[in-house]
Amino acid sequence: MPFEKSVLVPLNADETFALITQPDRLRRWQVITARVDLRAGGEYRWTVIPGNSAAGTFTEVEPGRRVVFTWGWEAEDSPVPPGSSTVEIELIGEPDGTLIKLTHRDLPTAEAADSHADGWDHYLERLKMVGGGDPGADPWLTGQM
Repeated sequence: MPFEKSVLVPLNADETFALITQPDRLRRWQVITARVDLRAGGEYRWTVIPGNSAAGTFTEVEPGRRVVFTWGWEAEDSPVPPGSSTVEIELIGEPDGTLIKLTHRDLPTAEAADSHADGWDHYLERLKMVGGGDPGADPWLTGQM
């Protein structure tokens, strides 16, 4: 069962695309480190919280419009290893900003789907906040959850 969520970011599509693809911008709302080769076939690796790194390959890149990449966690015992699921992000221009439609497919179990839904809910809210300013310290990193 795929996870789907849409959020409105108060920025134009190009600025929003940069927030979801450029390492320096990703660090403002989702990751602590990021390596990105932004092209179809290019790889990425994001350390989301210490000891938890996601990795995969970009399959589609349309600046300002859409990005699709495989997704998974590098941990040896991960039920979702790198490349085993797919994240699709569409950006749609709206009068008040950019609507982001995120779909995460191919999660292997209901537990994995629930866990990823919690993560995407958390980080998409931070993305909305960073579009309007500084979202502050990530409570998942500071232990203030």
